[in-house]
Amino acid sequence: MTTTPAGSPATPRQKLLLLDFDGTVCLGDDPVLHYAAQVDALLAERGRTAHDDGGVRAVVAGALAAGDLQVPAPPEGTPAQDGYQLVQRLGRARGLSAEETGVAFRAGREALLAVGLQRSDVHAPAGLAALLAEIRPAAAVVLVTNSPATAFAPWLEALGLTGAFDAVVNDAGKPAGLPAALEAALEEARRGAGVEHIAETQVLSIGDIWENDLAPVAARGGTTVLIDRFAAGIGSPDHRVPDLAAAAPILRDWAAAPDADV
Repeated sequence: MTTTPAGSPATPRQKLLLLDFDGTVCLGDDPVLHYAAQVDALLAERGRTAHDDGGVRAVVAGALAAGDLQVPAPPEGTPAQDGYQLVQRLGRARGLSAEETGVAFRAGREALLAVGLQRSDVHAPAGLAALLAEIRPAAAVVLVTNSPATAFAPWLEALGLTGAFDAVVNDAGKPAGLPAALEAALEEARRGAGVEHIAETQVLSIGDIWENDLAPVAARGGTTVLIDRFAAGIGSPDHRVPDLAAAAPILRDWAAAPDADV
């Protein structure tokens, strides 16, 4: 896990805003579909393609187009919360290990970079850069992502978010790695804010996967905002919204409040 400072305002801040990357800061279905294509390639290498549904990419593409990740029924008991989770589950159900789906995820990123992010549908939520600039005087802003640090800068550049964060925590290994990533983010925020302590109750985390992005923060008394694009209904966040635009007023109120309880 690496942290990369991105520069921060000099004013003291005693709050921390954590943001997930895929599905929160980085939108677009092309990264998911490239991941799915790499899962199909691994399955083909292992001779595990005896399905009549066209493969993982075809299934996921159809689910995303329909806006329903439960088509077909999920291979696990709880609904998939985003396309990445659906790809992983389908790959695992067809015989890949967690390590192999991780390899496919990284290969999908590399493949999309080779094509060119400018030729993809990758984009940031409208107004995000301005929103973060508005919040940063009150709160340190840290991006926490499972994406590798290698070749990550082009993603931020394509999204128009270079320099938008006080720090970036890559290779976070969520969900298991989120507690450690939270500690790293707190340390980066304390250093950037120029204060000795940022209380865990002064942390707000926003993301689209409950167990990956929010549950450990909730357990420590922080505020959680779940972007539930596909209405999976999982988890118990303080706020559940369909997209980041709906979350913007919540983030502004939290940043402006004397504490994180909004």
